[in-house]
Amino acid sequence: MNRISALTVAGALAAVALAAGCSSAASKNAPGSQGSTTSVGSTSASDTTGTAGATGTPGSPTSSTPANPGSTTSSAPASSPGAAPTHAAGTKCTATEMPSGTWKLVEGGNGAGHVAADIALQNTSTHSCTVAGYPAISMLASDEHPLPTNVVHFPAAVTTLTVAPGGWIHSEIRYSPNVPGPGEPTTGNCEPETVHALAQLPGDSAWAKVTLPDPTTVCEKGTLQAKPFMSGPSSPVGG
Repeated sequence: MNRISALTVAGALAAVALAAGCSSAASKNAPGSQGSTTSVGSTSASDTTGTAGATGTPGSPTSSTPANPGSTTSSAPASSPGAAPTHAAGTKCTATEMPSGTWKLVEGGNGAGHVAADIALQNTSTHSCTVAGYPAISMLASDEHPLPTNVVHFPAAVTTLTVAPGGWIHSEIRYSPNVPGPGEPTTGNCEPETVHALAQLPGDSAWAKVTLPDPTTVCEKGTLQAKPFMSGPSSPVGG
């Protein structure tokens, strides 16, 4: 081969190599090829899906509705049928604390055809309670049939009493055992004898049993003049 032919071949090879290099560079810079970057304003997958972990159609909100809308649970303890009621210390006294009482004549309390007696109640509970006001009274015959009873409040200051366990309260009552009122018999008993009685504390709906040591008649249609409750088991001698 002469010198001119050799140079011609070398030049051809160089041209082929240059063309291959240009083709490789163009491939590396082509859009969408490995190493390319996304254009400004593109949206990533995280912009179109809902809350992480949610299922269903991407972008749909998750539901926060409870299984039972509007249902509530109660924290109140269940009460036992027939359980005895309980009362906090310092609340009003009721027949729960004072279930029974006595009816006793006040020594030296007689006057103008009337006698004085105390209806007394004891706190038999283990806590203190309070009383303020007058008793309600119901008189009963020997067969516990209700008798006419008319309680008249004697005007006096009402005091709130705190009654400790074992403590007593009393209301002094006055009535006529033998002076008949209008329309009552003038001979014999003016009314049937009161053998038993019931007393009700202010604000209560239950009744305490009251024991009479001796039956008595209460004239004037069972009229009793009652004073507000006071401390102690009885009134002073003389009423």
